Order: sequence, then structure tokens, then C-alpha cells
Amino acid sequence: MNIEYDKGDPTRPKGHALIYFRSSSDNDEVWATYVVILPITVDVSKYVPPFLMNQMGEIGPKDLSAFAFPPAPEQIASYATIESMAEIRDDDVLYAGAYNPTDVTDAMMRINEVVQAYAEEYARIAGSSTVGGETGENDALEELEGLGINDVLYELMSDSDKLGELSKLIGRLRFAVDGSDDNLTKETESEIAIVARHLPGLHNIPQLVQAVKSNDNRSAELADVYLQRSYHLVHEEYAKLADIESRIKDLEEGATPSS
Repeated sequence: MNIEYDKGDPTRPKGHALIYFRSSSDNDEVWATYVVILPITVDVSKYVPPFLMNQMGEIGPKDLSAFAFPPAPEQIASYATIESMAEIRDDDVLYAGAYNPTDVTDAMMRINEVVQAYAEEYARIAGSSTVGGETGENDALEELEGLGINDVLYELMSDSDKLGELSKLIGRLRFAVDGSDDNLTKETESEIAIVARHLPGLHNIPQLVQAVKSNDNRSAELADVYLQRSYHLVHEEYAKLADIESRIKDLEEGATPSS
């Protein structure tokens, strides 16, 4: 996406910026968050106390390289306040468009898009100054790829909370598929893919998504059983997994693949 700079040079992003919205009902009302791109990759797991590791999940050195906080915009006194803060801190100022304060989810998604686009622009600059030229640029882009608000949020969730988010998204995907809403289907699949990155592969989330999208008369039941299986895995209810695996096998063997 294209980023609209109120302050700063689009060809030389500083790596730290204020992202702001204007209220859709009052143009003078502004809401903002702050984006930071760390110049050093951080292996957060080295700094987390052992008793918190189960809550943090598997955190690698690429995590938290680019993020915005707070994840949803907060109201600011005025645009002049943003200008003043940016001047003092020498920040870029990025305009993200009109915002309905009651639709926080939409704002978080748009912030995520701005963060990723801003990170990519910054990576191009950082990469061009590293030894190796194009190789350095590609490495920097790869390192920042996929990092955004949702990734940060999911890293901080327990597996149980991630599964709760997955269940909501599966419900939305069913609604989109039933209503033949291709745009919502693609959007929801993308969000599910982000959650899947933060859950072990044993959860078989691609198979779950395929079951939801299938036209077979057993697909709905198969999707439900896949979700049950994930809950048993998260809660370590291994004694129940044998029955679940058997049900999945029976449903898959009896199902006719959709075209």
C-alpha cells in the first residue's frame, strides 16, 4: 500500500513514526499510534523469565522487529499535538485515513498494513547500505516479512487464547463460504494463516480450512472434529485423541472431495 507522509521523506523513512487517523464523524478529532522498527533483531526468549515461557510460545529472533503500540489508535488532543511530538522526537508522521472510533478491528488491520509497508520501505534503505548490496536488501526484507500487529499479539497469547481466535475466524470463514463472499473468504483465510504460524503444525489447520470450504455433506462435521482435536491437543487431553483421530479417518474416507 502507498503511505501518505505528512512529515518525513518517503525515500528515507526514519524507522519510527506516528500513525494517525481522523475521525469519520469529526475531521478535527485525531487518533494515533506509534510504529517502531528495531535496528537490531531481538531474540525475546532470552529475556523472558522461565515461568512465562509457556505463555509466550516459541519466540524467535525475528519477532518484534517491526510493531506499532498501542495496537489500536488512542485519541490525541489535536493534530497540533502530533506535529509537536513529531518535531521534538524527529518522527515521521503517517496519515492512515478516516477512522470510525467504534470499529477498532478495522483500525488495527489498517495499522498492520501501514506498519508492514513502512517496514518494507525502511528495509530497502537499510539493505542498500549493507555489505552485499542486493543480497543485504533481500535479507532485510525477508526478516521483516509478515511481522506486524497480529503477529505480535499472537506471540503474546497462550495457545488456548490462540485457539479461541482461530475458532472465531473459522466461524467467519463458514459465513463467508456460505454467502459466496470471495473477498471475505480470502481475507479470513489470510488471518487464519497468521494464527497458524503461531500454533504447532500438529493442529493441521490447512486441513481444517479445506474442510470448511468443502461442499461435501460431511465437511461441516469434519471441520468440527478438527477443532475438537486442536482443543484436546492444547489441553493435553491425549486420552481423547485416539477417538478423535478415528472419527477424522472415518469422515475423510467417507467424504467425496469437492471440485
